[in-house]
Amino acid sequence: MFRGIALVAVLGAVGVAPAVAQGGFSVTPWAGAYVPTRNSFSTVTADIKRDNSFIAGARLTFWGKSPVGFELTGGFAPAHVTVAGTTVNADRNTQVFVGGAKLMLGLSPATSRVGFFLSGGPSIIRVGHNVGQESESRTDWGGVGGLGVRIPFSASVGMRLEVEDYFYGGNFDGSKKFQNDLVLSAGLALGW
Repeated sequence: MFRGIALVAVLGAVGVAPAVAQGGFSVTPWAGAYVPTRNSFSTVTADIKRDNSFIAGARLTFWGKSPVGFELTGGFAPAHVTVAGTTVNADRNTQVFVGGAKLMLGLSPATSRVGFFLSGGPSIIRVGHNVGQESESRTDWGGVGGLGVRIPFSASVGMRLEVEDYFYGGNFDGSKKFQNDLVLSAGLALGW
């Protein structure tokens, strides 16, 4: 989380060019891929493999007349895992929810037709069925950092593509370890 906040502060300090003035709110339903970057774990009794998964969600974004905006985002992925071991062999879904409250920093000049932006802030990652113990759920707090592009079709409609990195201390094999889960998404931004 601190890396993302530091990155936004440094970019703001060096004078990034202002973004296209979006002005107002937008809602973006989106879909994409959920990609865990550490996806294999071993315990005394089992080997666990986390697979890439479909993810879908929505974003609520506010841009003022400055290059800084604010966004709330959330998404849900079935998050399939395969567990192979001495006591259990199973394929199941862990039902992962990711959410974040992000500051947005526009990188494009005011005259640019396409808008590039960075984002970062705190996040929550909720696993409905824990990877090691299916009957347990787990909530982790962390950070999220992202890079995206908005391609306008009109004054109030545009395509939005984004890569986000959710980082947190995940506990998948009995010990807490730093984890990165990527979300690659595309959505239709509807503004007013």
